[in-house]
Amino acid sequence: MGRFSGSALISALLLIGQWASGQGPEAAVAGGFQSMNLRWSIAGNSAGRWPNVYSELRWRRVGGVSADAVLRYGVGRRWVLFGEGLRLFTSTGRVSDRDYSQDNRNGVQYSGDFSGGGGYGYSIGAGAGYRLWPGSRFELVPAVGYGVSGQHLTITDPGGLYDFLNSYYQTSWYGPFFRALALWSSGRWRVSGMVTYHQVSYRAKADWNLIADFDHPVSFRHRADGFGIEGECRAGYRVCTGLEVFAAMSGNVWETGIGIDELYRSGGATQQTQLNEVIMTGFGLRAGVRVGLSSIAGKGAFDRR
Repeated sequence: MGRFSGSALISALLLIGQWASGQGPEAAVAGGFQSMNLRWSIAGNSAGRWPNVYSELRWRRVGGVSADAVLRYGVGRRWVLFGEGLRLFTSTGRVSDRDYSQDNRNGVQYSGDFSGGGGYGYSIGAGAGYRLWPGSRFELVPAVGYGVSGQHLTITDPGGLYDFLNSYYQTSWYGPFFRALALWSSGRWRVSGMVTYHQVSYRAKADWNLIADFDHPVSFRHRADGFGIEGECRAGYRVCTGLEVFAAMSGNVWETGIGIDELYRSGGATQQTQLNEVIMTGFGLRAGVRVGLSSIAGKGAFDRR
């Protein structure tokens, strides 16, 4: 079988920040659905030639249910500290594997299509923001933080020619992020928009379990640098003091530059070639509740000030 090549989303997407209008702690929990597309390719050698695309993997419409949580604490009226986390359980998706003998994806040597569901994704992050115009109808919150996200993508062929295929591609994206959150409130309603830019290091490892010439459980590793951009729109309704329900939609794109693919052979030898790129895109829909924990003590976490 030819060598696979894959790229990772995100997944699981790194969660967006959520801020209330007052001081004290808040928590938000939500659930929903996320879907992603991820692809990567390698060249025939470390110079990026012979051919310029030797092997390529594409995960398509890998999706499933997600659950996330955010904890926020307001320090005074302007500073905000936050931590966030997400878990994605993928159950659908396909992955294709193509090998080429000529440049520009010509001369197909191998072509396969397999199941790409059954994996997972995650993200965690923490940071601090500064509220501009607190207590007004419109607020802007710039923030900085650090995040880590990753995906465990599977390649299987249940009931097919390669029934014993059980390979994986596991990714990690990590680095600082910069965020801008805009909020507009009117009565019980609150609408927000968020954009987050990530500057990341990318690392991945894989096990191609059916290829005897490759080492196991780690057949090769990828490393590169890249970036990610996430955006979200959200609408919330304050049911009562300290309790808000909300719905949100989000999208993201992640991309690396040229990197290194390092192959480990079963006899102990290693081989490097050029990792051309890793590109991941995705979208998500979710709904949840936001609770002002300080409202338990009668402080009115969501009241306007």
